[in-house]
Amino acid sequence: MTEQTGMAGGRPPILQRNKLRWSLVLTLLLVALNLVAFNMLMARRTGLRLDLTQEGLYSITPATQRLLASLDDDVLIHGYFSRRTHPKLAPLVPQIEDLLAEYAALSGGRVKYEILDPNNDEMAEQVANDRFGVNSTPFRLASKYETGIVNAYFALVIQRGDQYERYGFDDLIEVERLPDGDADVHLRNLEYDLTRAIKKVVYGFNSTADLFARVEEPVRLIAIMTPDSLPEILSQVPEALRTAAQELEEKGGDKFEYEEIDPSDEILQAEVARMYGAGPMSLGIFSEGTFYLYGFLQVGDRVEQLNLVVEDITSGALREAIESALRRQAPGFLKTVGIVAPSSGLPPEIMAQLQMQGRMPQQPPPEFQQVKQYLGRDYQVTDVELETPDGVPSVVDVLLVIKPKNLSERALYNLDQYLMRGGRVILCASRFETTLAGGQLQVLPIQTGLEDWLASFGIDLRDTMVLDDRNQPLPIPEVRRTVLGNIRTWTLKPYPYLVEVRDDGLVNPQVTARLNAVGIYWGSPLVIDEEKTTDLEVMEILRSSQRSWTSSNLMATRSAEYEVPPADETEPHLLAVALGGRFKSFFAEKGAPRADVRMPPEGEEFVPPRAEVPLTMSPETRLVVVGNAAFISDLVGSLLSQAGGGFFAENLAFVENLIDWTTLDNDLVSIRARGAGTRRLERLDPGSVMVVEGANYVLPALVLLALGGYRFWKRRHTIPVVAVAATSRAGTRRSRES
Repeated sequence: MTEQTGMAGGRPPILQRNKLRWSLVLTLLLVALNLVAFNMLMARRTGLRLDLTQEGLYSITPATQRLLASLDDDVLIHGYFSRRTHPKLAPLVPQIEDLLAEYAALSGGRVKYEILDPNNDEMAEQVANDRFGVNSTPFRLASKYETGIVNAYFALVIQRGDQYERYGFDDLIEVERLPDGDADVHLRNLEYDLTRAIKKVVYGFNSTADLFARVEEPVRLIAIMTPDSLPEILSQVPEALRTAAQELEEKGGDKFEYEEIDPSDEILQAEVARMYGAGPMSLGIFSEGTFYLYGFLQVGDRVEQLNLVVEDITSGALREAIESALRRQAPGFLKTVGIVAPSSGLPPEIMAQLQMQGRMPQQPPPEFQQVKQYLGRDYQVTDVELETPDGVPSVVDVLLVIKPKNLSERALYNLDQYLMRGGRVILCASRFETTLAGGQLQVLPIQTGLEDWLASFGIDLRDTMVLDDRNQPLPIPEVRRTVLGNIRTWTLKPYPYLVEVRDDGLVNPQVTARLNAVGIYWGSPLVIDEEKTTDLEVMEILRSSQRSWTSSNLMATRSAEYEVPPADETEPHLLAVALGGRFKSFFAEKGAPRADVRMPPEGEEFVPPRAEVPLTMSPETRLVVVGNAAFISDLVGSLLSQAGGGFFAENLAFVENLIDWTTLDNDLVSIRARGAGTRRLERLDPGSVMVVEGANYVLPALVLLALGGYRFWKRRHTIPVVAVAATSRAGTRRSRES
């Protein structure tokens, strides 16, 4: 009886512990097997995702899904990324690969992608360089473990057939300088870039042969170069140009011709100087000898120069530049943007008279050349004259009117009739113009000639300027005396005429997509007449802040000192607006103005101007008015960039957004609008960073020491199992003896 009581529970304690231990091991094993089975089951369900961001930044937009579902041919995406790269770029590669995998899944396998490291694959590097014009970028590595320069690849190529779009390092990422001197590196808007590229290669044109078929005139590639006297860094250019020309000859057939001229003698040098303006080049005042290295693409009587004086140029890059130039000449491939801008310099007839007199006055630089070049990347850009009898050409999809000044009635009629035909019009107009006369900033009033025409649609372009307490500084030159002499520096001072539009001032997020701010400089406010716009849709785009006001004092523009007016005198002002719907012609009751009749040259037959009947009502279209033109002026952009200020790049992107929006390409605009604002965690100061880094080393060591101390204490205060068993047997023996 006593022996049974000594073995409480029917089993010795050591057997109970073993059973408990094996039960725990078996339970953990079953849980692990269930987790593995669950992961294998869920791995096949790639569509189950949860995006918790407010704007859905990690979800594919419906616009992209529709495009991918409509693909009827394969699209290949090549990702060229080096394993050994800058530490801030390495985390971006998995993000790109994840998005490419989603594109492949949503397209039903039509989108195929591959990730390659050209540094470890010679064949991939050769294809990247020669076929697609992808080159490595030198990055500076500086960490606590190593310092040096590494040449790494970071590029994407979207290909369909023999057509492709390339995005390099500068196209894919954004680098934002932080207050502590560090930089935040993140992807720009990868979905927009990929969808835009897929659209271009799918709907642009099918092949280079098709491109040559649409070019109506013969194409000649003229190379003027002296291969034997080229510097070492440019010695590979002739062979790359010949390779590109050979590939284009195979596609273009009889329509393409390659000609190479070596101006080694004085006769040829004079000939190429007369025909193409090509003269001898040199790498600098200390270089030895001169050389020729020019490329010209001639389509009919139009000649476009190619930039060949570039280090590490490849045949792929040259072929791409030639095809881009051909695409601008071929009708139907790209949207055509007509630009009406003031011509720089004197009129041609006055220039001809001065040349006959032997005088050549210095011509001012073009004022709106950069916006033309910027838009020329994605559109076919053409200059339009509103004064001509024929008006705006029918091939123009969007008409961009910049800085109109004293427009004649005929020019206004042509603009009106283009809108009546259903054309989209973007007006960048102000009642003031900015000049730098003698190095002094001057703001002068002007008449656009559009005042009555805009008023008929319900838009009043006021003859005053908008000032804002939220503004960007004006760089003012200063000369400082130092021991080394006088040094010219720049001082930034607040200037209310440079209105900085951001946050709630960006009223329409579709148009202001991917923009942090827009700069409006010496702009005029817009006022909408609600009675005249009853049948039109009014869409506000830009507004100044609550701390803005207006002024017509031109003398005050020459000073950077200002006082903010009382709060009761400030209010937001409309700076950009769009009207949508059907417009009634300004000339509905007036009739068409008479066009200027020009007598033909002697010997040609005079053709009288045709009778014109104006269109009185437009179909559904859009009219955009921005109360400013200086915000895309080359002159103002260079002035504000003297000290790293200004929003010139954002302003150019804003114009591109307007063009996409007015042509109803809302899919791309909606994608571009996502993630326009970056919300980032507050960055720690260097002291806090050191504390956190030290804690990462110290805390784990302290935890391990604490666990070790606890185990040591427990072992010292735990009775061994053998001792318990011996005590139990001794008790049983004493029980028997008693």
